[in-house]
Amino acid sequence: MNWGKKIAIVYISFVAFMGFLVWKCLQQDDIHLVSQDYYQKEIAYQTDIDQMNNTNQLSKELRFDYKYNNQIIMLDFPKESIGSTGEIFFYRPSDARKDFTVKLDIAKVENQSIRVAKLDRGLWVVKVSWKKDGKGYYKEEKMVL
Repeated sequence: MNWGKKIAIVYISFVAFMGFLVWKCLQQDDIHLVSQDYYQKEIAYQTDIDQMNNTNQLSKELRFDYKYNNQIIMLDFPKESIGSTGEIFFYRPSDARKDFTVKLDIAKVENQSIRVAKLDRGLWVVKVSWKKDGKGYYKEEKMVL
């Protein structure tokens, strides 16, 4: 076999491999954007920065504690957050279809527990935002369940 045939075989193999990769990419159905309103959230990110600064000025830090044996995430808020309203957003970077929101429930106590036994194992980003007396607070934590 001469070198011309070898070059043709390499070229045809490369084209076939690239065609296979294109076909494989077109078969995927789980390609998601980070969020549907990504650009609007990016423009409003300064609000999140201001809320994070408010959170840093609290008497103690919001603590996230994952109890593996009980499959519970415990959120321990500062005392001055009692009576706040807000939400806890569970963000799954690998699959936007699994994202969900839990209502914040710290009307009388400074902690909240959330059962996570049914969640998929892997990386989750827990985003907590709450308001009290017109002042917003925000904290996020990456957790591997």
